[in-house]
Amino acid sequence: MPPTGSKRPFSGSGGGGGYNRTGPKPQSHHTPQQPVPTGPYISMFTGFRNELDEHQDRRERIIKASRDITAASKKIIFSLQRLRPTTLPITGLSNHITAEILQYETKIQDLLSSILPDLQGLDGGRWQRQISPGLQEYIEAIGFRHYLLKRKVIEWKEAEWYTCGLNGDEILGRKKGDEVKEDVEMTDVVSTQTTTEVSAGEGVEAGKKEEEKKEDEKKKELKGIPLSREDYVLGLFDMTGEMMRFAITSVATTPLSQLLGAAADSVDGKEKSTPQCLLQDLRTLQSAFEGLDLGFSAFGKDAEKKLKVMQASVLKVEYAFYGMVVRGSERPEGWVAEIDTSGGPGDQE
Repeated sequence: MPPTGSKRPFSGSGGGGGYNRTGPKPQSHHTPQQPVPTGPYISMFTGFRNELDEHQDRRERIIKASRDITAASKKIIFSLQRLRPTTLPITGLSNHITAEILQYETKIQDLLSSILPDLQGLDGGRWQRQISPGLQEYIEAIGFRHYLLKRKVIEWKEAEWYTCGLNGDEILGRKKGDEVKEDVEMTDVVSTQTTTEVSAGEGVEAGKKEEEKKEDEKKKELKGIPLSREDYVLGLFDMTGEMMRFAITSVATTPLSQLLGAAADSVDGKEKSTPQCLLQDLRTLQSAFEGLDLGFSAFGKDAEKKLKVMQASVLKVEYAFYGMVVRGSERPEGWVAEIDTSGGPGDQE
């Protein structure tokens, strides 16, 4: 049955059903504007609101910077893990590894300097828990690099020099300080890159000198980011995991004759192979960390968990090294062991 009745035209005007679009438009329902509250305490509570908003924004900035520092530090570690030295310490990093580390180190130092005003005075301790993950990861990265270059554990004072946020120019080789850091490998790369750009940017650099002077004056008024002993120790705990990964890779990629030959030469006082150095140093660190009085604080709980992981890491290296040396003597020349990275009992990674 065909539909009956009139149909409203496409234009929307006229049509049946008594609907007329040409008539007066219906009035929109606007909510009445609320009157501005007044009272003797309004200004006081407005100040409280602004202060809370400011602290919340500062907290979010610090958390975001901490996450970015963590990501950049992991990339530094990934670059270092690609090294394949036969002995330790390493005499120097290659140019492409140094260039990779430079861009990540630049990002970290810029992030530290950006949150430096937010961590002054009492706020330095107030937001310590927010910045701690980033600082621990950065200490893990620079501590691992320091170990590969010197075969020593980075000291707390030197770690604080890196994490304070005031020495970015010296760390990256932009400005020479009074004290030269031997393990800073950025100077040569930065000098070669900047010499080709000086002639083209002399006019721009002249205009930036005044801004740099102002920034230096502001930095003199600021204090560095405080590095707690707890963050330093927890960062070293994490560094042992990177030492374990480096040792497992070294054992798997070291020929059996070279490994056994280095073991025989080490008796005469000659250089040890990389797996031997790592295993010996991991045992030394394990003995030192097991002698710490961790207590029952929040730091003690975190350190106790990391201590168990470190003990499992040492077991992994021992099993890998023993399997290569003991069972490897029964294999033909050129054989490389298949390393089981799951380790022994107590593995919690």
